[in-house]
Amino acid sequence: MEAPDNLREELHGILRAADRVRAPKPDQGFLEEFLDAGFYFLHAVKCWTAAKFPGFGRKATRDARRERGEPLLRACVKTHLDRELDGLEPKRICALGELAYCGLRILDERLDATARPSDGQTFRLGPRAVLYTCFPSGNLVRGRPASEFTRDHVGVFLSKAVY
Repeated sequence: MEAPDNLREELHGILRAADRVRAPKPDQGFLEEFLDAGFYFLHAVKCWTAAKFPGFGRKATRDARRERGEPLLRACVKTHLDRELDGLEPKRICALGELAYCGLRILDERLDATARPSDGQTFRLGPRAVLYTCFPSGNLVRGRPASEFTRDHVGVFLSKAVY
């Protein structure tokens, strides 16, 4: 039996609430439907092997981010993300949390450095629409679970035809 995948479960609930997937469970059928629909959610940056990226997260320090996190993020994004996006050619990207958005900002430094995930802002990244929202979790943001912000932002993002 597979271990629970909290992110997959949250995304399944969000996309079901937005009436974007029919799969009744967050299983392989959901993943196939997810990919067939062209969804691309960015929540991590390839090449870092630990669960926590240095310099990011609730207990991170500015020094850790500046000295270890940002150089590592820049190298990982340049090595993997740029090529992956070119290969997949998604029309829309949903950046789940600060780390994912910082990765996209490395690809285009014109993206707003002051943006906050709880605001659910949308941007252009070349031909792609980007939503910057919260990583869907139970962590409280301004008194609400982050997953509620994510659900609301993704619903609006997917309901718009063109950005």
